Amino acid sequence: MRLITFAITSFIFAYTEPSLATETVKKLLPVKTVAICSSRPNCVSSLGADRTHRMPPFRFTGPVAAAQERLVRLIRQMPRSEILKDEPGYLAVIFSSKVFGFVDEAEFVFDEKCGEINFHSGARSGYYDFGVNRARLEVMRISFNEPKWAKWSSRGR
Repeated sequence: MRLITFAITSFIFAYTEPSLATETVKKLLPVKTVAICSSRPNCVSSLGADRTHRMPPFRFTGPVAAAQERLVRLIRQMPRSEILKDEPGYLAVIFSSKVFGFVDEAEFVFDEKCGEINFHSGARSGYYDFGVNRARLEVMRISFNEPKWAKWSSRGR
């Protein structure tokens, strides 16, 4: 009976709380970093190891504070977005879908030395996200680099 309980508990944590272990590891690291995607196809990361999950980081020039302020303004324009943490060099954000209220978690880490914003964005639950995280991050990249394109529709996502 204990073995069955352990197996069920392990399964639940593995598929419902993927960030639990990541958060523990991140607390031990001296520098903030973003999570790596699991094998599930519902996330993207600038530090991803494979083509399915990897996207290039955002690029910026100038001070981190200015780039972070620009990204914060962009996120605040997006429908159903909420900034959970806004610390120097780090943002944690959630995005909710319009119809079913599915939640995607995203985090952004600013690297002034490289002029990059590394990120991780993934569905909080479920297996597939039908490319929503990748599409959102691509639009964010375009909007971040070309503010004139920052037009967010209240439909869909």
